[in-house]
Formats: sequence, structure tokens, C-alpha cells
Amino acid sequence: MEIGAYFSGVSDYRVVGRCLHLLSDILALVLCGTLADCDTFIEIADFGKDNEEFLKSELGFSFPNGIPSEDTLLRVFNHLKPSELQKSYQLLLQDLSLAGKQIAIDGKELPSTIGKGNKHSSLQLVNMWVDEWGLSFGQERVEQKSNEIKAIPALVQNFDLRGSVVSIDAIGCQKEVVKELRGQGADYVIALKKNQKKLYEQVEAELNRQKAALLSSQSWDLGHGRGELRRLYVCENIDFVDEKSAWQDLKSVILVERTRWIDDKEQAAKCLYISSLVDQSPEKMASYIRNHWAIENRLHWQLDSTFGEDNSLSRNENALQNLHLMRKWALFLFKKDPEKISIKRKRKKASRNKDYLNYLLTN
Repeated sequence: MEIGAYFSGVSDYRVVGRCLHLLSDILALVLCGTLADCDTFIEIADFGKDNEEFLKSELGFSFPNGIPSEDTLLRVFNHLKPSELQKSYQLLLQDLSLAGKQIAIDGKELPSTIGKGNKHSSLQLVNMWVDEWGLSFGQERVEQKSNEIKAIPALVQNFDLRGSVVSIDAIGCQKEVVKELRGQGADYVIALKKNQKKLYEQVEAELNRQKAALLSSQSWDLGHGRGELRRLYVCENIDFVDEKSAWQDLKSVILVERTRWIDDKEQAAKCLYISSLVDQSPEKMASYIRNHWAIENRLHWQLDSTFGEDNSLSRNENALQNLHLMRKWALFLFKKDPEKISIKRKRKKASRNKDYLNYLLTN
């Protein structure tokens, strides 16, 4: 199989006739290297040199002028528009339907672009994650002097969300976001915090008052030296919300109380949510809330811990976005492999076992 065909739709920004290396070769080499436990361009270039014959004979690479250097890989990723690479990634997913799926949306900062004296990165991306497939469906950059409120509608409008349930942390608790989701045919479960002060105070007071009469569920999480008790309460009679009509199709509000014991110390926390869902069991609502955090644990944590994204030396924002997408692509290919070992071990295996690498790329 020619792996370079994955990237045949990517437009080449370079001057025709003045390039030593095919763009498809460069992109496919970075994907292979990312699978094979390489986190930097110099490691990827070394991987290519060590495996040039295999890459040509088994995976269809051309390499008419040998393996691209570290500097060539860096230069291409610095200048390639992330939207071009995103197009190829979307083609990979075009036959998958989001109908009936839960989609978690959350933002991620790339720390290497945090300037001196700043608290936040100049490069922040919003991701969509479908945990059932272990797959990120898209990413949208949060433009400077903007925020996730604008990035989320821009992201979701690219997908058919009819019949899906979208979960978002409190940053997405905005009327514009809710309107866009409902316009796309999706239901929502969104965390409510004091960034919506009046709504928060009304919901908090009323749910505390009604708590004993509401539909509820209870669950325990035990292990790793700690225990957590979660109680969830659902209220669908929300006429007490003054701004109800301003939040499109707002039909229920939710209270979650968590009590945690760690080393014999008790900690208590409370969270509120708004939702367009109705006639759902408390257990089902609890699953939507619990499943949302898979985007942190199975996407963002994997990118940081397993692929070393937080330790990236690159400062170029194009390169960082392109590498972020390549890592998600690699994560998707690993998730398709049913072997029950960690992603870290799979990367090690792909680095030493050519048949396994070939299997990942052609499965």
C-alpha cells in the first residue's frame, strides 16, 4: 500500500521543480515516525534513514533524493497550512456517522508557545472527541484575542451532528454555542459555573431546595487508595429559570454532588449542568457527564504523556498544529488495533516490528 496516498489531496505550497522531496513522502514519513515512537524531527529523519528500503518496498515511498533531513521536515511543517492537512484527515473519517454518538468538546493549550510573563499559550486548540471510537473528529484554533466561545461554533458547523449529544465544560456555557448545537441537530449537556452568575444562582438555589424530591442516582468509585461517592439529581420542571427562553431548548438542569475520601481526608464538591435532554434516566445523564472527561484522559493526556506534546521544542504555531494532528492520526490508528496493551507499548512495538507498523498503516 502507498501510504503517501493518504496525503494526495494536500496542496503543495512549494515552487514546482525546485523541491528535492515529494510532499506526500514527507508527510507519510512523519506519520510513520510518529507511530514508531519518534517525537522530534531529528528522530523521524533517523528512523527514515534506518528503514529506507522497507519504506520504499513495503509502504510505497519514493524518496527520489533519499530521506529528507530534519531541517526539511521542520521547514515543511512550519509552512504547511494546518487546514490542508486537516482535509486529508477528514477524508479518512468521511464514512463515519456521528448520529447517536456522544461528542466531547474541550480546549487544549500547547505550552511551548507560552511567552515570558504570560499565563496562557498563544496557541490553543478546541477538539471534538468520540470516545466510542477513540477518535478526534476535528480541531479549531482559538484565535488570539478571542476565546473558545467563537471556536466551538466554527468547529461544529463542519459536521452533521443530528442525533448526537455534545458535552462541554463551562467555557461552552454560552447562548451562541447552545444555539449552534441545536441548529446542527445535536442535544447538549454543558457544565454551568459562575460565568453565568444569575443562571447559576437560580439553578443552585432551586435544586438544593427540591433535591429530596428529584429523580436521582448514586454511584461509587473505589480504587487506587481513594473512594468517591457521586449523587446526581435531575430536574425537568425548570419554569423557575428566568432566562429559560434565551437558552435554546433548555429542558433540564442537573446537580452532581461528589464526596471523595483520600488518605482518610474527606473532600466535597458540587457541579451544575444545563441540558436540552428530557425523559432521560439519572443514570443516563450521569454517564454523559462521566464520559465527557474521556477527552482529557484518553486524548489530551495521551498526547502529552505518550507523544510528548507538552515537551515539544517547536515554537512555530503551524508546525505545532500540524504535529498535533499527526499525533491524533497516529492515536486513531493505534486505537483500531484491538491488542490490549498501552499506546506507549504499541509505539515501542511499531519502532522495532516492521510487520506491526505495516499492519497499523494498512488496517
